[in-house]
Amino acid sequence: MPNGEPSIVFNLRDDPLRLYDPQDLRRFDCYGHALVSGAHTSAIVIDTPQQDRVFGIQFRAGGAFPFFRVPAWEMENSSVELQMLWPRTANELRERLLAASTIEAMFPVAEQHLLRQLVKPLELHPAVRFARHQFCTKPHQVSVASVLGETGLSQRRFIELFRQQVGLAPKAFCRVRRFQRILETVHRAREVDWVDVALDCGYYDQAHFNHDFREFSGLRPTQYWARATMHLNHVPVL
Repeated sequence: MPNGEPSIVFNLRDDPLRLYDPQDLRRFDCYGHALVSGAHTSAIVIDTPQQDRVFGIQFRAGGAFPFFRVPAWEMENSSVELQMLWPRTANELRERLLAASTIEAMFPVAEQHLLRQLVKPLELHPAVRFARHQFCTKPHQVSVASVLGETGLSQRRFIELFRQQVGLAPKAFCRVRRFQRILETVHRAREVDWVDVALDCGYYDQAHFNHDFREFSGLRPTQYWARATMHLNHVPVL
């Protein structure tokens, strides 16, 4: 499920990573042994048998921005082979992960490698950092306009900076984080009153709630609930 956060995934097996077309599972794209997935507003379909030996780096929203030369919006709703962005070091990092003696030993290897890839300051622009916090902590209570009013920036400049560093427009990111609030609200709940959930998450009518849920997940709320697993953002499609 989309959460507005980018990630890097390494397949530590020999077969290439695959991402499937949610509308036609017979179609897929291959990404070699490592991929970068940008901020998304739609679900991604993966092949679970390929996930038995992977290493992932999950960034906070905007967290990948300092490690790549391209602006984050260029990876919006897309995935690319890591080697295209780190042509000299992507394979090196995978080999070092494979050579690590334990799973625990992989983490400092990845951390040290990331720090060597820094091409921009780790800190986001103050306005982007503030907006990210607002959208992540209370997406059901704030609007883009109210957040913009506290940044001191023009609308155009604010949107430009936010897309450049986070990868989504502010409105799209806030909507995705509100969708995540829905999932967190119903996760592991024994019973769900969808009307109450919609109101709690800032929706004023059920139609809007259902539309957003279907847009972001590809499922109706009741379909998601029937397939929900212990993993917040993962449901089986077959």
